[in-house]
Amino acid sequence: MYDRIFAGTGLLLSGLVVWAALAIEVPFQYEPLGPKAFPIILATLLAISCLWLLIKPDADSWKPSGSLLLKLGSALVAMYLYARLYEPAGFIIATTLVGGYFCWAFGQKPLKAGAYALVMSVLSYFLLTSALQLNVPLGTLFGG
Repeated sequence: MYDRIFAGTGLLLSGLVVWAALAIEVPFQYEPLGPKAFPIILATLLAISCLWLLIKPDADSWKPSGSLLLKLGSALVAMYLYARLYEPAGFIIATTLVGGYFCWAFGQKPLKAGAYALVMSVLSYFLLTSALQLNVPLGTLFGG
């Protein structure tokens, strides 16, 4: 039952993401994988996964514990804060904070979680800007 609730919520979320992405105004001559394509691709993958979970849920009956629900709630708050910090703090700082929190929340020691998140956010930044040539905000702290 919880599988289907989760899948239905994810399916609704994927529809909202596509709806929001289609509302983005993009200049005529923009990079092929611009601000519209990525959300639509990710929402499509989410929708396919959720449809699979709706059609074929797990055979085991599973009930989330209170601690897991607390982690899920705090993850939603963390993602909201990430969205709010993304422009002003920039990709590297926002991703380091949220990535470090997720690593710590799922069992990593705080120092290792922070170090891992910092390395991954810096590598991701250079991958996105150099290899994929995407515009990723540097943040107002770095003059971006």
